[in-house]
Amino acid sequence: MPSTNPAANWALLKRVLHWGIAVAVVTALLVPKPEHGEGLVHMAAGTTALALVLVRVAWRVIGGVKPALTDALRLRLPDASRGARAFAPLALQGARLLGFALMLAIVVAVGLAVTGIGQGEDSAALEAHEAAGTTIMVLAIAHAAAVLLFALLMKYDLIGVTLFGAVGKVSGGGARGAAGLALGAALAAASVFTIWGPMDVAGKAAAMQEQGEHGEAGARGEDD
Repeated sequence: MPSTNPAANWALLKRVLHWGIAVAVVTALLVPKPEHGEGLVHMAAGTTALALVLVRVAWRVIGGVKPALTDALRLRLPDASRGARAFAPLALQGARLLGFALMLAIVVAVGLAVTGIGQGEDSAALEAHEAAGTTIMVLAIAHAAAVLLFALLMKYDLIGVTLFGAVGKVSGGGARGAAGLALGAALAAASVFTIWGPMDVAGKAAAMQEQGEHGEAGARGEDD
């Protein structure tokens, strides 16, 4: 019988994936970028975010884990006559849509970075990656704001439920959920291996940084 504790609805794996993506995104946004110095942490955080997104998406799609995108699209106008709490479902749906958009933006941003980093510092893909990074930051802030609004309106114990609440189950979705997790894990492992193995993103980033330093040194020599 399902637990009546709302925290039990947040399965352990869902919490790990959710907060893992959040930590990876914040880290990628805050640490130095390759063109600004040591950028391995930034690239590792971005790759980690991509891997976790792939696991989460495959788990949802294959395993049928809720909320699905179709659930988030069922927006209903609030009945203002019921007071402020009538806007809580809209805030929650908005948070879900922003979350889906954020995961898509992560995939796009990493794809642009991997493409552009092999093309040098003047790559158009890297410029687009910068724009994608800004989009990710805006979506992350908007997602957090929508979740906080829902928590305030519903007096929802956000931290207790998503971090420290009792865990009713490790994952979800039964056999389909297990298949989705297996597929997601395989895709995640393949992406990490490809980026850091055959594509040698670290070596390409180092070469790009060295080119930039030589260019700056040459410009200073001309000025002198």
